[in-house]
Amino acid sequence: MTPASVSGLGGSVRARSVAVAVVLALVAVGCGDDGGDDGRDPASRGPIDDCDWPMWGHGVDRSFSYPCDTGISPATAPDLNRLWFFNAEDTVTATPAVVDGTVYVGDWSGNFYALDFETGEPRWTFEAEVHPIVYAGQIVSSAAVADADGTRTVYFGGGKTLYALRARDGSVRWTHEFGTEGDEEDPTEIESSPVVVDGMVIVGTDVHNSGNGEEAGLYAFDAATGAERWHAITAPTEGAAAGDGATGSGCADVWGSPTVDEERRLVFFGTGNCVTPEGWGDLSEAIVAVDLDDGEIVWSYQPHEQNEDDLDFAGAPNLFEVAGRPAVGLGNKDAAYYTVDAATGEALWQTAVTDPGIPRPGTNFSTGGFIGPTAVADGVIVGGTAVGGTPYLHALDTETGAIRWQQPRPAATYAAATEANGVVFIGGTDFTFRALDLQTGDVLWEEQAMGAVSGGTAVVGDDVIAVAGIREPGVGNQSRTSGVYRFSIDSEPVASTTTTPATVETLTPEQEAQAAGQPCIASPCPLNFDLTRERVGGDTGSGTLSVSLDPFRVEVQAEGLGDPSRWLRPGSAAAESGATVFALFASQGTDDPTGGLLCVLDQSFHCVTDDIPIPVVTFDRISLLAVSDPSELPPLVEGFDRLVATNSFEFPFLPK
Repeated sequence: MTPASVSGLGGSVRARSVAVAVVLALVAVGCGDDGGDDGRDPASRGPIDDCDWPMWGHGVDRSFSYPCDTGISPATAPDLNRLWFFNAEDTVTATPAVVDGTVYVGDWSGNFYALDFETGEPRWTFEAEVHPIVYAGQIVSSAAVADADGTRTVYFGGGKTLYALRARDGSVRWTHEFGTEGDEEDPTEIESSPVVVDGMVIVGTDVHNSGNGEEAGLYAFDAATGAERWHAITAPTEGAAAGDGATGSGCADVWGSPTVDEERRLVFFGTGNCVTPEGWGDLSEAIVAVDLDDGEIVWSYQPHEQNEDDLDFAGAPNLFEVAGRPAVGLGNKDAAYYTVDAATGEALWQTAVTDPGIPRPGTNFSTGGFIGPTAVADGVIVGGTAVGGTPYLHALDTETGAIRWQQPRPAATYAAATEANGVVFIGGTDFTFRALDLQTGDVLWEEQAMGAVSGGTAVVGDDVIAVAGIREPGVGNQSRTSGVYRFSIDSEPVASTTTTPATVETLTPEQEAQAAGQPCIASPCPLNFDLTRERVGGDTGSGTLSVSLDPFRVEVQAEGLGDPSRWLRPGSAAAESGATVFALFASQGTDDPTGGLLCVLDQSFHCVTDDIPIPVVTFDRISLLAVSDPSELPPLVEGFDRLVATNSFEFPFLPK
């Protein structure tokens, strides 16, 4: 399983996030009133407006399409301007919910924010309890806002706990901790985004492919009390009714999110990969339907034979019709979109949009395909694919699966697509947030963000709420420029709420020892071509990186790299301007990289240097890029497009 994790110079490798001890607490940051000042819960003033954006995908059907009138259109999208930016404490990849003039979203540090829609100022902030074992960040789950027994409540996953907070002030209504209570070594986590329906909150759990018997699956709780209504265990199912198709431990994680068909009383979701042949079962890498009322499995659809290529179903299923038949569709990390009959799971059509990102087949590691969810509107399914074959943005016909269009300009993406009145919003690893025409794929508007855009978008009226910022899982430096953006076609900008943390300039003796013991520093390591292997048809060449810290020295020796221009992503601005040399850079951070040139490879693909790019600054990445001007880091939007190889460091190092 490899969820969203790549940025302009970043990569995706399985790693454990750095543990930070944080006590569960409510922190008063503002005095917001949830849209009123009469002291009543907002639920008492009426139901949630259909034209708000209360959960991931907007509604329980996860259409990711705005259903209300809006001034946003293909004609007006070029008029979008940024109104404010809220600088979060760390990376934000969750998609905001917007209800009652409040924006709800969490970050990787475990902070959950309620922001004033008009100004971006916090109304309140909640600190979730940190769970040391998470894939990426503490809160990657997108919130859902709903009324339960007369109280407007915000639901989201943080670490391995499902939270229900009162929308008015962020106080805890109830929580449910999965796995073994208080066990910091338990691999259970919530990366899924909850859906609220019929008085229940439904969410998935995963265990990071652990083979130690921890349960993964889909769970339903009473939205008001937190009492469990039902659960559907996807792994392990040994000894259950699955019989010969029993699924082994860690072989059907649910890190994607559920979609609900209220008419048919069904819940649909996807499952993850299996890392062992003996654990493979009927629920591995599958689209699954369970009964909304009791969680019983109704059917499962499994397009793959047993494999070890990490071909998860993530995202969230879409609901639409094919020749009048109710259908459910979901993209896979194999870069194909699969559509099946909603009632039976019978296959209807499938379309491969590009090549999957499998740099080393058979090693349970992939980087590409559909990870972020697709939007569906007006007979079109639209969404992006991650690091693998190009192009990265695709539109399919709901009836036939035929490719309507593909757009070569955007880079790879882990973000959700959102549609509003014929306009598609999506960002990517090129640090760019875009609006495109749903029917043609033409780029209508774009703006550079302060980080890769790996979260989705909420649309409310004439306004767009987006997020940006990323850091690689396992890299210790927190994001400095991640946060939440508001764009509009008809409002005046207001002051942004930015608080950029200071750059770390010193390391403790313990941190220095951790840095010195890492691969590439303790001993030479191979250059990592995983993110660009498919770009050059697997013909990457090879190389070795060696780093000494005191005194500082870096050396690279490569072979078989070929001409620099062949590494440039096709269709990108970098490909248009070209490249003439290979240059080695050290950088800090993947959202707003700070760093500089180490050395330029000579004709034998060798370089060595003892120059420190920036004194008293820590670094967490060394990257080889194809450039024309090696004197400075390329623009953020071109970083990934010029990437040749990149090696990240879990513990930042300080050259001396």
